[in-house]
Amino acid sequence: MEDMHIHSTFSDGRDTLADNLVVARARGLQRVGCVDHVRYDTDWLPEFVETVQHQRLRHPRMQILAGVEAKLVDTGGSIDAPKRLYGVDRIYIADHQLPTPVGPRKPQWVRRALRDRSLTPEQVLWMLVSATTAAIAAARRPVVVAHLFSLLPKVGLREDEVTDAMLGRLVAAAVNHGAWVELDERWRCPGPRVARAFVQAGVPVVLSTDSHIADAIGQYRWAPYCLDTARCGPRATAEVAA
Repeated sequence: MEDMHIHSTFSDGRDTLADNLVVARARGLQRVGCVDHVRYDTDWLPEFVETVQHQRLRHPRMQILAGVEAKLVDTGGSIDAPKRLYGVDRIYIADHQLPTPVGPRKPQWVRRALRDRSLTPEQVLWMLVSATTAAIAAARRPVVVAHLFSLLPKVGLREDEVTDAMLGRLVAAAVNHGAWVELDERWRCPGPRVARAFVQAGVPVVLSTDSHIADAIGQYRWAPYCLDTARCGPRATAEVAA
């Protein structure tokens, strides 16, 4: 079992990185991702990396990754992260806001633009897909695509509005650049259709709680079922459950 997205007090988590890993070990997790939010001016990364390295010595039977979660900024693939990422294993790119050609826009701005028809749903989706694929290609470390499409319900759109062409572009970028995709328990995304496209292309799909408190680490209700559905199809998954 794994939990590849765990926040700590280095950013907006409640519990320390060390306390999180004690819980992860107690719950039998074999692989974890210590992931905290960064911005371009974050100055605590050396301490974060050093802490992760120390915890690897304390928990030699767990694979512990050091990750940073950075916001997509624009459709050119810019992310809000420090230039120096020494010791970081993976960059988690996240759709906290809509990346547009001129910078990020908050969900309420996008909703207004959709209502007044200054943007169409297709334009919003293509901006998000373009930014994600560009960021995968441009990143200075291997990427994990964090809670893909979590922005959509915040702006009144649905994942099933993502076209096959859009999805194909995302899958190709992940394949070409060795990206992983997470199934995020907290946001319950992406769904089985999107996950299936990545699984079928051989893209690693990992399980994450996106936990901000230690009690939530490794506690799943949705993500493993989604992954089983992506691998087997809904009918086969239902038969196994029965």
